[in-house]
Amino acid sequence: MLFSYLKKILAPPVHTDAEKAVSIRLLYGLMYVTLIVAVLFRIIHPLVSQPKDVYYSFYLIPAAVIVCHILAKKGRIKLGAHLFILLEWLALLLVMRKEGGVHATAFSLFMVIILLASMLLGNFVALMYALASFFAGAFSIFLMEKGKIPAPTLPEHWAALVGNSIGFFVTFVLMRFGLGGLNRVRQELSQAHLTAKLGGWILNVDTLVLTLSKEYRILLGEKDAKESITLSFETFLQKYVEAEEDRKRISLVLQEALNYRKDPNYSADFIFQAKGDDGKQRYILVHGKYKDHSLAYGTGQDITEKYLAEEEIKASQELFSKVFKLSPYASSISNFEDGRYIDINDGFTRLMGYTREEAIGKTSIELGIWADPKDRDHFKEQIAKEGFLYNEETLFRAKDGRIFTVEFSTRFAMIDGEARMINMVKDISERKEAEQLRILNNEISAQNELIAKNKRELEEALEYQKKTQNQLVLSEKMAALGQLVAGIAHEINNPIGVIRAANESVKSHFMSPIEKMKAAAFVLGNLNVETAKDFEDLLTQGRRYQEILPPKEVRAKTKILEAKLKELGIEESRNLAEGLVEAGLENALEDYPKLFQGEKTREILQYALDEIIANRSSKLIEMSVDRTSKIVYALKNFSHFRTGGPKSEVNLKESIDTVLTIYQNQLKSGIEIVKEYEHTPAIQAYSDDLLHVWTNLIYNAAQAMNFKGILKIKICKPKMESIQIRISDTGPGIPESIQERIFEPFFTTKAPGEGSGLGLDIVKRIVENHDGSIHFETSPDGTTFFVNLPN
Repeated sequence: MLFSYLKKILAPPVHTDAEKAVSIRLLYGLMYVTLIVAVLFRIIHPLVSQPKDVYYSFYLIPAAVIVCHILAKKGRIKLGAHLFILLEWLALLLVMRKEGGVHATAFSLFMVIILLASMLLGNFVALMYALASFFAGAFSIFLMEKGKIPAPTLPEHWAALVGNSIGFFVTFVLMRFGLGGLNRVRQELSQAHLTAKLGGWILNVDTLVLTLSKEYRILLGEKDAKESITLSFETFLQKYVEAEEDRKRISLVLQEALNYRKDPNYSADFIFQAKGDDGKQRYILVHGKYKDHSLAYGTGQDITEKYLAEEEIKASQELFSKVFKLSPYASSISNFEDGRYIDINDGFTRLMGYTREEAIGKTSIELGIWADPKDRDHFKEQIAKEGFLYNEETLFRAKDGRIFTVEFSTRFAMIDGEARMINMVKDISERKEAEQLRILNNEISAQNELIAKNKRELEEALEYQKKTQNQLVLSEKMAALGQLVAGIAHEINNPIGVIRAANESVKSHFMSPIEKMKAAAFVLGNLNVETAKDFEDLLTQGRRYQEILPPKEVRAKTKILEAKLKELGIEESRNLAEGLVEAGLENALEDYPKLFQGEKTREILQYALDEIIANRSSKLIEMSVDRTSKIVYALKNFSHFRTGGPKSEVNLKESIDTVLTIYQNQLKSGIEIVKEYEHTPAIQAYSDDLLHVWTNLIYNAAQAMNFKGILKIKICKPKMESIQIRISDTGPGIPESIQERIFEPFFTTKAPGEGSGLGLDIVKRIVENHDGSIHFETSPDGTTFFVNLPN
């Protein structure tokens, strides 16, 4: 235990820095040597020469060793070295003074001290000791001439030999430790370079002579390289650069670099493929800069693994990108959490109608792609469990509002450290069309029931409003709702009439379906390939045609086409011509001539027209149902009124359009509506309260113009922190005498029974409850109300 403790105390400090470790090794080596020499000198000197009165070195040197060791163990290595060398120098100074000044053997040993200072403390300290030694010698001569120091006597031969031998031995030890430490640093630095796959080079740009370090040669495949090599730049290219393209590129880099040889800040980087003796493929990253106008230097690093990995990743990304872009299906990449699109392909644009700019950065919910957003939540849960979906059937909505059936496949993937979904959508609406036609009649009945249900809901909503008219705040809204009932009923009856007429057409089409299908199969089955293709194109063109021509234009075109059909001897040419014109196929004779050849021309054309008419009737029913649903939805929003509670996200455009939809019947005959909606974000507000604001302001503007004029509605963002809504009319303006009272409760300019005077008062209180403001500007040319709401 005691031995271990002493070993721990006496052991030199350990340092991880190679340079400092060498300095410690050199310092302690000299400490051990000088201590041994001092002891041996004390023992041997009396045996070969006249014994001294006092052996100063025997006391000073051990003291210097002890002090230096204590400081080094505390981390003060440089201070310890200073004290050690200083005490050694003082010991030699005392010996020199005692034994004859510059003639003493100790004076020559000052060289050892100077050498030791140079190795441990640097050139400046070594210079100081050299000057101090010189002045010490000069001062000793001065004292000798003054008789302060006894005259020198030559030492005995053995004493001189021992003294000089000590100097030789210590000098040898110094050089041995110094060079050994330097060699160790070089080896560690070389090993560090090799571990980092790094090598150095120097180029004389005047002679184009290149020097490669040993480490650089090893990186290039010369595993047995022991030292650096010098060769011409051209030889380097031929020996170490694999590809001719790389040789040319490196030469061009050199030519460019020569133009900047006087710029000390210029640097160049490039990569080349190297060839070595071992035949392995290597990629070297070279970095270089100028040391001066004629010498360039730099490093080369083996980046083969990184380079090949990056190339492999790049190739994989390019392959995926090509497959992704060229896929005929609608493909996209989206975030797993919120469904925000990261990328889409051309197939997505063709199918959904959204450009890259419109889709990327938006979620599928924001674009309204899911006909039922609950489907996405269900699919998301399934993906979280299984990691993928395959050909799941669902409904999507295109940009134009078209809803169609798709097969949806997706796979979970980690891309750039984020959870993504790679989606693929296949349109199967054509496959579903046949099934939809078979159940169309049932759907029409269901839709009629839905309309009836909506109508009942509307009546119930109106009844509910009548029951709550005793509330003062709602009185204004109930009055406005009463004015709208007739118009809304008219708006609903129109699409119902269209549905009834279209339903009759579809019923007629489905009468005797088996006989029609047999007749059609007999006729169409005998068509050749080209004629069948024309038939398919004719059917597709007719289904896509949506326009309704004026009767006069229909008659004129029918007369021309009828004459052409009669010339071909086709029966019932009048009905066929009229049907083709109404389906937008008045040029069918020129576009599809093969269909008008043969005995079954009339049957073929009649079957095609029946299919087109049925398809058009189906679309008319769908449009009418959609129109009715929108009216009912707008009326439900309008009639529902709630105060208090938490705020919700409100889209101002949709809120204002709801009111315009409700008032469409009153506004459409004499008022021109001009909308200027800038892109503004949704705000947090009480949606029902805001509906009441727009209702009062829009209806007041219409009344001010006697329902004839221009109603302008503008949504803008004049300031970052607020959104402004401007509602303008072209009425006669508000008289100056009543402008200050316009927002007073119970103040009205309308005839008795037409208004309570609470409308604008309620509007102002609602706006202020939203931390907003309202004001107006008026003139004989019209009035504009400004509503400012916080963003």
